[in-house]
Amino acid sequence: MLQKHHHSPERDKHPDAALEEKDVLIQDGEQEETKQDVKPGSVRTSRNFLPIIMSWCLVFLCAWLPLSAQIEGDISLSTQYSDNVFQLSEYDLDRFDQEHPNLGYVDTTDDLSLKAQVDLSYPFRHKWYRFEPSITASFDQNVSNTDKWRRDIIARFAVIRHYWDFKVMYGFYPNIHVRAYVDEDGTGELEHYGYQRNLCRADLSVKPLEKTTLRAHFRYEELLYNQFFTEFDGDAKTGGIGIRQNFPVFVLEAGYQYRVFDNWENGPLQDDSSYESNIYTASLRLKDMPLNDGKSSSPRWHPSLSLSFEERFFQGLDDWYGGRVDKIYTTSAGLSFRLNKKWNISLDYSHYLRNVDSPNASVRRLKPYSENRLGAEVKYSL
Repeated sequence: MLQKHHHSPERDKHPDAALEEKDVLIQDGEQEETKQDVKPGSVRTSRNFLPIIMSWCLVFLCAWLPLSAQIEGDISLSTQYSDNVFQLSEYDLDRFDQEHPNLGYVDTTDDLSLKAQVDLSYPFRHKWYRFEPSITASFDQNVSNTDKWRRDIIARFAVIRHYWDFKVMYGFYPNIHVRAYVDEDGTGELEHYGYQRNLCRADLSVKPLEKTTLRAHFRYEELLYNQFFTEFDGDAKTGGIGIRQNFPVFVLEAGYQYRVFDNWENGPLQDDSSYESNIYTASLRLKDMPLNDGKSSSPRWHPSLSLSFEERFFQGLDDWYGGRVDKIYTTSAGLSFRLNKKWNISLDYSHYLRNVDSPNASVRRLKPYSENRLGAEVKYSL
């Protein structure tokens, strides 16, 4: 276990997979790290038996199910292009162009990822209830920056009635590779920076009216970093509420989430990255429309748009986190085409923007970033 380091402005902690970063700043007059080789750091794995227990529960449950039930599933292949795959600030993008040694781990700042996913479910009924155990497995690999890959698995169980449903899930994400940083309090070299994520979540949906659905959810996450950056370990608790309104030609949704991240090791004066955040979401989806009104069997399609805004208030009192507020904007748009009962094609675009307000000029220079993503997916239903 690494010993606690002294405060350094080069350290930062963010537990969100999509926003995870830790930036390195070489101050004027400091000696720059010239080591470019990056050592892979294995993610510490906890003795987590929950995935095994849930898998065996699904096996025993399916063994008692009536033979009339059958397995349902989807197989999907997708690709996604990112113009800023490591979510670098403009300052770091300039340093990359100048071949700065601390960004030697970046092969290309943009990249293409390929993903394969399998979803299997075993729905069955008992009296007035519909039960649906399911499991999802996925593999994701970047083309240029090959250190960025993921193998994730999710297990779910749902109880469904006409006017309400309840779902629980567990997600196991063993390898989320963020980027690389100089391990200042350990090896002093450029090391891989990544973590394992364990997610538990519960969702409740209720329909008080035929066209209105009220939603609530709670999730708990653990983030366990590799051996070079164990001081980043922490957990996050998120509670959310939302409403879904069904109109004649479109569906409108809105929601609010409150999130608290607790950095386990560090106190308020010791690089404490704990934060509280408010997250606001909204989405609009048009209902399915035929591509050819003259044919009853015509493929159908629909567009969608979603927006989110997160305001993140850091709780640390040191000169890096003290007084810092992140404002994170996400805009997504998509097109979905259902060619027939078996085949579906989706196209999507997303834009991510993080603005930072801080009394520290280094934070304001290093932490803001923007990213654009383009994606396409082909799905086949079994």
